[in-house]
Amino acid sequence: IAEEWAPESRNMTYQILEKGLNRDFSGRPLMTSTEDTNPWWSVFKQAITAAGGKLGKPEILASTTDARYIRQRGIPTLGFSPMRNTPILLHEHNEHLQDTIYLRGIKV
Repeated sequence: IAEEWAPESRNMTYQILEKGLNRDFSGRPLMTSTEDTNPWWSVFKQAITAAGGKLGKPEILASTTDARYIRQRGIPTLGFSPMRNTPILLHEHNEHLQDTIYLRGIKV
């Protein structure tokens, strides 16, 4: 990337900046609890089960959501991506989602 965006031959440099804080004022990552003490997590788990789904391991996907900006305001935030048994095609030329997978996600 460095040679493509800011080649040394043109005496150019670049700096990648990330907007917003990814940590609280104590330096801890901004995260929403996925324990049963969080009432929103419990409701979310129940909705997945009621729709016949299985809950996978929670992941932090900072670059795919704006939830970090909501968390910075002190609002607990959970993201949801109902793409079960789907190849990862993010930003590919043939990125798609089967209609049956999409409709099943709506049920949740």
